[in-house]
Amino acid sequence: MAVRIRLTRFGRKNRPHYRIAVFDGETRRDGRYLEHLGAYDPYVHDPKAKVKVDQERLTAWIHKGAMATPALSQLFKHCGLKMPVAPKTAAPKPKAEKKPAPAKKPAPKK
Repeated sequence: MAVRIRLTRFGRKNRPHYRIAVFDGETRRDGRYLEHLGAYDPYVHDPKAKVKVDQERLTAWIHKGAMATPALSQLFKHCGLKMPVAPKTAAPKPKAEKKPAPAKKPAPKK
């Protein structure tokens, strides 16, 4: 189960508002969400006031492995919000050294 943090649309026709919510990866756009994290109003002129999000819950979901969609990441960047980074779970494994391939013998001529 891939968990995504993405936008879901609501509001009237030609006047959208969006909720920032946590979804199972297979849920449709306006389907049932696991948790509501905040809201986005594209009609507010101040970039800092466009997005209202619970940073504490957002960080908790990111640490659990949820991934934000590229659109949501760009939105946070535009509004000046810092996107939390997931902690590294393990150190990378050292790569195995490759042995040099033996030299090929030329094919016998007939």
